[in-house]
Order: sequence, then structure tokens, then C-alpha cells
Amino acid sequence: MALALAPALAQTRAPSATAERLPSACTRPDWPPEARRYDLEGTTVLDYRIREWRIADVKVRKSSGWPILDAAAARGLQACKLKADPDRPRDSAVRSVDYVWATAGGPSARPQLHSGSCVASPLFSGFVPLDRTPTARDGVLVRFLTNGRGEPFNIRLEGRVTDTALAEHLRHYVQTCRFVAANAPGAKTDAVYGRVLLATPPGAE
Repeated sequence: MALALAPALAQTRAPSATAERLPSACTRPDWPPEARRYDLEGTTVLDYRIREWRIADVKVRKSSGWPILDAAAARGLQACKLKADPDRPRDSAVRSVDYVWATAGGPSARPQLHSGSCVASPLFSGFVPLDRTPTARDGVLVRFLTNGRGEPFNIRLEGRVTDTALAEHLRHYVQTCRFVAANAPGAKTDAVYGRVLLATPPGAE
């Protein structure tokens, strides 16, 4: 069960009732300011070992979907300072821990895509809001903010997009899309994420 921490701080929970809890110094990684600005949430599952009473071999078993959150979780775990205890083994088998990145009160409502607003492009077949599928040959995961006119800005591409020309076209495409504020009660945000679908995946021709 996740620990109840202050809003806008990552929670840490053991993956099972039998898993050993981390020391309290390891349970509150800093939420990256950029991730908070974009209202990024998710759960990062990390594997690790204890070697000579130090955290070692930290690896991401399951991504939150956002590299910036996964990296912050790994940094937080690697920064743990364990006390040497002669009554316990110096080393351990692989252990796991979940870092739950979530604000108290649940996710904020995000702006909605104005249907048909993205200008047609021979390179892209559409934008799918709230699709967190990682960047691959068929599409690119993006996140951005929207202004009062529903125009995207501060567009970030997630994953490796090595074709700089494609990256530039992709940003221009996203900038043609328009969004409207969510018509829902509760907290709202101006941040959007989704996937731009490639019309012809590289190498598919």
C-alpha cells in the first residue's frame, strides 16, 4: 500500500506485502520541476541490490512512461545512505520498489483536441491525445503546454528521434493543432500529451 505523503511528492511502495521496506531516507525522491509543470504521472518500478550496505545495480524494470520520472526515481534510490549493520548480510538478492508519481486528489483534467484542427500532412496521419505508447517506428510520443488560445508550445519529443528534419516537421505539425479547456469539474492543467502517428514509418516503403 502506498505511503500517504504530501501532494506533489512521489510515493514509494513495496511491490508485495512480503517485500522489505526501504529506509525512510529513500522514500521521497524529488519530483523534477519539468515533470510537475507538465503534470506527468505514472509508476516506476525499480530493481536493485544491496552490496556492502550500498544501493547498487539499479535498473528500471517497468517504466512510468516518462524517462524524466524514471531517471528521478533511480537517482533517488541511488542516493540512499544505508547504515552498516553487522547483524545483517552485506549483500542482497534483487529487490524491487515502486515509485508512484501522483498528486493527491488525482490527475488534472487536460485540454481536449479540437476535432479536425491539426493541418493535414503527408508525414503524419494524426495526433492521438492521452496515448502514452513509447516512441517507435509508427509514432512519436510528445508532450506540450497550451496557451489561452489553445495553441501548443514548449513541445517535447519523448524517446530518440534522430532525424532532425522529421523532428522539426513534427513540432510544426503539433503547433497546427488546437485545444479547448476541459469541461470537467476539479483541477485542470494546460499540459497535454499524446502520440503523433507517422503516415509512413521509416523503412516501410
